[in-house]
Amino acid sequence: MRLPSRLRMKESREFARIKKEGRSQAGRFFVLAVLPDESVPDFRFGLVTGKKLGDAVARNRLRRQMREIIRAARPAIRPGSLFVTIARWRAPGADFAELEQDWLRLARRQGLLAESS
Repeated sequence: MRLPSRLRMKESREFARIKKEGRSQAGRFFVLAVLPDESVPDFRFGLVTGKKLGDAVARNRLRRQMREIIRAARPAIRPGSLFVTIARWRAPGADFAELEQDWLRLARRQGLLAESS
């Protein structure tokens, strides 16, 4: 099952707002920036994979993995949240389980996940 496109952030001003007003935390493979916004009924997310991570194939694979991690965690993600996940240089060399564990740890630290998860 895919994530609906309405959940994805596409405009640079949305990314800039989270960078300016939100708070971020770095993990081993990701940096997660979160901004609470009660006007958002569900949540919205953005993904950043810079060219330093590798060629287009590697970046697209990493984006697919990041979307799958978010899709799997969707029931636990608090509504009214905006967040951006930025892949760090180590991410392409990690396996999926390591990526998922790092993202979930960051999301818990940031208060992005509901307490029941």
